[in-house]
Amino acid sequence: MYQQILRFAFLISLSTVLAEADTVLTKDGATLTGTITLIDQGVIHLDTSYAGSLKIKQDQVASFETDEPLVVRLESGTVMEGPVQSAGKDSLKISSTDGILETSAAKVAASWNPESEDPEVVRNRRQWRYEAGLDIAGKTGNTEKFRVGAHLDAELKGPNDTLAFFFEYEQAEEEGTKTDDRIAGGASYESFFSDILGWYVRTELEQDRTDNVDFRSINGAGLSYRLINKPNQTFVARTGLGYKYTGFSNDIENESSATIDFGLNHFYEFKDWFQIETDITYVPQTDDFSNYRVEHDTGLVIPIGNSGNWKLRMGVENEYDSEPATSNKLDTSYYTRMIYSWR
Repeated sequence: MYQQILRFAFLISLSTVLAEADTVLTKDGATLTGTITLIDQGVIHLDTSYAGSLKIKQDQVASFETDEPLVVRLESGTVMEGPVQSAGKDSLKISSTDGILETSAAKVAASWNPESEDPEVVRNRRQWRYEAGLDIAGKTGNTEKFRVGAHLDAELKGPNDTLAFFFEYEQAEEEGTKTDDRIAGGASYESFFSDILGWYVRTELEQDRTDNVDFRSINGAGLSYRLINKPNQTFVARTGLGYKYTGFSNDIENESSATIDFGLNHFYEFKDWFQIETDITYVPQTDDFSNYRVEHDTGLVIPIGNSGNWKLRMGVENEYDSEPATSNKLDTSYYTRMIYSWR
């Protein structure tokens, strides 16, 4: 008798939980229960107590129901707020204070909680992002080495344009002799007026005492070509014209010349595990193509923890001057950088 009472109470509690849960009915007949938190870009996000967060492709869903009101935006642009009920195969009913609207799961463009915002609005909003990085390396024993680098980046990014600022400081010594003494900063703006084509403008300022560069200015502007534009991967090529000025701290004559400005940027993200980013710029002088400067930076970024703020970046930097003020044409640095990012 006691076991029957417990079994009956369990069934009542289970039916209560299921009755209070949102349900998603797939086209192959499966019924998933949980809480629908978002519908966006063809994916239904369902939080469950038995399998965590599920992402269900919308084209595999026949219908769904919610206990609590949701804001629903249809492909036609109609927006309604209210509970969603299944009205048979491939049919939904949205109940609101303005009445009842019958539609289908396939015509739902997006859905979100009333306390939240339309995900499309959030996605198209410009947002500031900041990163501060520090890398310190040293060696003692037969050889005494020390290197420190500080980096600060600020970026205002929208779906089709980006305003960016950067600042870098590098200091290094080997056996008491400075091997790196550099400070640099700059800004850039890029805007795309189509899926592929856009334009950019950029400027960089630099002082490098180990290379006898008292002041260097590199400026460029031209066209951008967005060859890959996916959520997890982008590839942009740039070409334009520019101007370079280099003032030296010794008796070498200062340089100034018009330039051609080439650039490549590739970004790839593998799930939430890691990111790879590569930047390459090539700036030859228009009056002498044998006089050029190449900058390259490739980094592997690994998130640390679950907050999304801390990252570890490991990479290599190369700077090559075909006609440098010193005998060293190529400057290569390997680095491991701790990064803190915030919005």
